[in-house]
Amino acid sequence: MEAESDTLANKANAAISGDVESGDSLSANDSHNLIEEKGGHDSLSAKSNQSKQSLPDEVLDAPLVHGGLWKAIWLMSWPLLISTVATSIVGMVDVQVSSYLGSSSQAAVGLAEHITFMFMIAIFSISVGTTAIVSREFGEGNTEETLKATAQSLLLSFGCGSILALLALSSAHSFLPLFSHSGEVVSIGATYLSLFGFYLIPFSIVCITGAAFRAIGDARTGLIIVLIDVVINIIGDYLTVVANWPVPGLGVKGIAISGVVANLVAAIVALFLINRSPLKNSLKQISRIDWQMQKRILRIGLPSAIQRSGWAGSVFAVFFILKHVPDATAALASWTIGMRVEGLLFMPMMAFSLAVSSIVGQNLGAKKEDRAMKAGWNVTALAFGSMAFFGTLMFIFADQIAAVMSQDPTTIRFTASYLRINAIAEPFLAIAMVLMGALQGAGDTKMPMIYSLFCNSVVRLPLSWWLAITLKMGTDGVWISMAISVTVCAILCTMRFKSGEWMKTKV
Repeated sequence: MEAESDTLANKANAAISGDVESGDSLSANDSHNLIEEKGGHDSLSAKSNQSKQSLPDEVLDAPLVHGGLWKAIWLMSWPLLISTVATSIVGMVDVQVSSYLGSSSQAAVGLAEHITFMFMIAIFSISVGTTAIVSREFGEGNTEETLKATAQSLLLSFGCGSILALLALSSAHSFLPLFSHSGEVVSIGATYLSLFGFYLIPFSIVCITGAAFRAIGDARTGLIIVLIDVVINIIGDYLTVVANWPVPGLGVKGIAISGVVANLVAAIVALFLINRSPLKNSLKQISRIDWQMQKRILRIGLPSAIQRSGWAGSVFAVFFILKHVPDATAALASWTIGMRVEGLLFMPMMAFSLAVSSIVGQNLGAKKEDRAMKAGWNVTALAFGSMAFFGTLMFIFADQIAAVMSQDPTTIRFTASYLRINAIAEPFLAIAMVLMGALQGAGDTKMPMIYSLFCNSVVRLPLSWWLAITLKMGTDGVWISMAISVTVCAILCTMRFKSGEWMKTKV
């Protein structure tokens, strides 16, 4: 139960993009006036000013650094909220549809997607670097670096996605036996992963275009891409598994194929839309490798990759622990279901996290540090209150939700327990998610990495084993340790953000 868990639940949450108030264009002179209004640029040389001209064809106004702060938060949040909820529904549909195939299929899909997530980490790290650099350069009005960062991110990510897809396909039969004693779960999971690995190639494009749109404040475009992906994926799940069409007996293969096809279409649409956006000239640069820019992207993204790797490793460790509790297959299925359901409830927090990342990055670029700090606290307060409300609902309706997601009595009981225990920590999860997003938007990715590694490796895993195995608390011991680790992470992130040291980060 952490910010990244919803990524797995949705299969593409990092691909979600950001917001723009409108497509209003400004002339080159208007752009110059906009830079002057930002106040911190009087000392720029004439040569520097020439490189900080309007974006190609049209320049978006910058509502994230001008006008009311709550308006900026709203402009960034509502499209992201719809996007994140929509993608979370896909993850839930995958699990719900797999229930028609039995608990073994549910557990197999969950295991296979966690393995896929391991391969997504490199792409996610590139998207973090993309958001930090593009938002900062856009906030400064630096066209050249904005387009260059977008182009190099696309190039770097596509290369990674292609290589990782091959690795995922070749390792389909290697990892699963480490996390399940069930031969049926291993066999089904290997079948699923051997197809779903292709997902990584189009995902690399969707992820980076989403990060670039988010960095310049264009949420509506990202919403279009996400909705296309979601609709195709959900229709494909039900047609291939429930309706048993167009090829009978596909089983989990149908779920995997639906995800790949949906993301492929979304990637094509994303490239089409970026070619019609202020970032279109970035596509003309993707044939040229700029090692310096790629180094900048990776320098910011690498700590995020380590952070996500640590989280993914802890997920596998939890699977290992759950193998040793009574009714292990039901425990694995409940863990899979619980994360999907929880992911839907904290989707607003992910939207806030993505929104505040761009707001902080642009305002630091515009030399408005106080506005960046205030944005972080405002969004955190909003997220805390929202999650307290949703957590209460999750606690109250835990039994009913679990019954919808599974037909196995033991799985239902374990899932309801998961939801109730973790509901208590949801407000603290909101704090951790939003403040990590703010820190990453500033390019301060090292401290979130340290906090995440500490909370997962030092707090969550040893406590899970002690409670679940040593004290024989079973799945409840694992769920309790998750809630405690999230609370600790929230405290650490709050201390870091309050210090203001993140404002000194160079991107």
